[in-house]
Amino acid sequence: MVLETYTRVFVDADALDRTSAFYRSLLAGEETLGFAYPEAHLQLAAVSSPQLSVLIIAGSAEARRPFEATRLTIKVDVLEPVLEMLAAAGAEQLEPVQPTPVGRKTRFKHVDGLIVEYVDHTASRIS
Repeated sequence: MVLETYTRVFVDADALDRTSAFYRSLLAGEETLGFAYPEAHLQLAAVSSPQLSVLIIAGSAEARRPFEATRLTIKVDVLEPVLEMLAAAGAEQLEPVQPTPVGRKTRFKHVDGLIVEYVDHTASRIS
């Protein structure tokens, strides 16, 4: 089951707090996630509201580059049933399921070409 869908915003490392504040104000939302992703040299934050959720990915242009082709992040309760549905619908899995600082992720290319990251989170690992 889909829990939340995030559009992605990419910013320099020093713009994370300013960007989060902007989206909290614009959306009347709240920051629902914040964590370091040291393996990728990134910081991430999410601002959520009933109308829109934004995943802010902050780091140097070089660190962000591998993530910029992915346009959307979809958070699900458990990855495996979603992966089966995506494969049956003709989506192409681009990478195996792998751990993140807050759970697990994988990426799929949808039949229309859209590249989407699918994640599930382990509540005890979210800061």
